[in-house]
Amino acid sequence: METPDLFNQIAPHYEQWSNFLSGEGIRFWHHFAVGRLHIQPGDRVLDVGCGTGTMTRLMAQYAGEEGEVVGIDPSEAMLSEARRQETEAGSARIRWVEGMAEHLPFDDNQFDGVTAQFSLRNMTDWVQGLREMTRVLKPGGRLVLLEMVQPTTTMGTLAWQGLKTVTQRFSSEHLKAYQWLGLSIEHAPTREELAAEAERFGIGHIHSHHWLGDLVLVLNGRKLPADAETESAIEPRILWAVDGSLTSLQGADWINRYAAQGTRVDIVTVIPPVSVVPDIAATDAQAWHQHAERARHKLAPDRFDVHLYVLDGEPGPELVRLAGNHQVGLLIVGNKGRSAPADQWMGSVARYVAAHAVCPILMVPTRSIAAKSVS
Repeated sequence: METPDLFNQIAPHYEQWSNFLSGEGIRFWHHFAVGRLHIQPGDRVLDVGCGTGTMTRLMAQYAGEEGEVVGIDPSEAMLSEARRQETEAGSARIRWVEGMAEHLPFDDNQFDGVTAQFSLRNMTDWVQGLREMTRVLKPGGRLVLLEMVQPTTTMGTLAWQGLKTVTQRFSSEHLKAYQWLGLSIEHAPTREELAAEAERFGIGHIHSHHWLGDLVLVLNGRKLPADAETESAIEPRILWAVDGSLTSLQGADWINRYAAQGTRVDIVTVIPPVSVVPDIAATDAQAWHQHAERARHKLAPDRFDVHLYVLDGEPGPELVRLAGNHQVGLLIVGNKGRSAPADQWMGSVARYVAAHAVCPILMVPTRSIAAKSVS
């Protein structure tokens, strides 16, 4: 069954059940999202996946008699419900259009504001839909997305599981279509994926707000001018974390084999804080410096642009900070393969950077040492 068919089924009672399933939260989220559009009298605004048009009519009130609001939706039944409702006096003219977000029937740079509210994950291709929404937005115009995204936090995941549990129990003919609500989140992007794609299509100054952990998200930003630099040239750069263990030193094999000639390689050793007498602390620091030098000599000579850093701090957070501040293309870290309880007691740098770093990560396993010795 196609998604528009699902919404054709639930159109008559869509508003009622949306309020119920959200615990009335959906009204606040919608109003918050419309507020992020900062609609001015005379603006032209597009509501993608407008449904029954409740928020479209609110946008029309803000745009005033000189403005124009367009509501587009693939569901004929939803639009029929929208057309039946009256618009407040003094509101902008609303034009209701049946159509798909992936193929918006509008010219480039037409709207002062574009929003999609709980419709992105229902698109056949949400990336193409986002591309289209950005295309029709004027430079400087606002994009506001209100959506349930794939959560990455514990609270968000619990909220999602609760929603799936409730909706999967709907079995009556006029409610079973709501089973899609919980399942559809499996096809939704995370907050980070959504922001990255918006930025790729020319949206800057991105901000986000979230509720129910990170299950419900409002993401907003502005379309940058066509001549704005959205991406700076980034030199190939590897950050190689070394702690002196044979596992971490195995990163050299991967760099020598796969990194291009001239790649910048930052060898980073982070000395964790210790509470011992000064003489012992100095000896410990000397050992860490030796680890870094040992790593340098494992790289193919004169092939890479090598820089050596020995820093003080908590290794995991420090590596994440460096990777984020210096546009690192790859972070290499050893993974000794401890059990989860052991990691909790000892602390795991690999586990920390995997959860927090925003760049690709290569975890070098200890078993690669054994495999190499066998071969």
